[in-house]
Amino acid sequence: MTTMNQNQQLLCILSSLQTTGSISDTANEMYLTQPNVSKQLKRFETELGVRLVDRSTHPLSLTAAGNYYLNQMSVLMSQVDRVVTTTQAFKTAKHATLRLGVTQSLGSILLPNLLPAFHRRHPEVTLELHELAPAQGEQALTSNQLDIYFGVAPTPQPEITHIPLYSEGCTLIMPKNALANVNSQDVTTNLEAILFNFARQEMIVERGDSGFQRIVSGYLAAHNIHPWRTFVTANLITAERLAAKGMGAAIVPNSLVETAKLTADVTAIHLPSDELSLSVVAQINKQAAANAVTTDFLQMDFNL
Repeated sequence: MTTMNQNQQLLCILSSLQTTGSISDTANEMYLTQPNVSKQLKRFETELGVRLVDRSTHPLSLTAAGNYYLNQMSVLMSQVDRVVTTTQAFKTAKHATLRLGVTQSLGSILLPNLLPAFHRRHPEVTLELHELAPAQGEQALTSNQLDIYFGVAPTPQPEITHIPLYSEGCTLIMPKNALANVNSQDVTTNLEAILFNFARQEMIVERGDSGFQRIVSGYLAAHNIHPWRTFVTANLITAERLAAKGMGAAIVPNSLVETAKLTADVTAIHLPSDELSLSVVAQINKQAAANAVTTDFLQMDFNL
């Protein structure tokens, strides 16, 4: 079986041959002799049991197997290089601090599963959590006071890179008696009627500067829905709990809805995801130096 170094050598040979079409030119590029390159290539072909180079063409060309090996191994070696680089960087992580920023609402959804798992993997890393509104969080990120800020539908900024994490749909919670004459089970057919009755309830909403509320407000405006009265909270969990107790109506992420806690006179309706969904992103400062701790955190499983 070929070793990692041998695979790298074969990768270099095939990459050069693909460009030069010549054993002698490849040998010159690699500072080897022509017999040496030919011998290595033949040994690899014997071990793999397949021709990698078509020697009947002039210039030489790679076979289908040779092209496959070159393409797949190039991707694999690139991944290996990243793994090695990131692993070596952990030698500086002994006293590292990871500074995370998030809104109250998103933190309640996102972090309970992530932070304990990350802490078990990296007990040596100090975690700092900052609950900040989007504008404050993005300002802290660009001034290098945060390593990662989690947001929903953030405003594009040239200094910030957005890394998509996951998407989820939304649920409408409202009193059942508001839908007495509407079949709420058939959401697709009766969506406009559901939203019409939804708009007649007191609406419990998140603050207007939140990314999630911007999405919801845009969705309602597209359906010409204008709430007659709103109750504003800084936390979507508060909105969900109040709506679940029948105080009013709210639209919240699916992951926040605890069906078992809904009172008997309240209903939860999953809205079509192609109509309304939220996309959660991790934001990092483009100018900040990458570090192993941040990289490892962003590679965790964000599926809720």
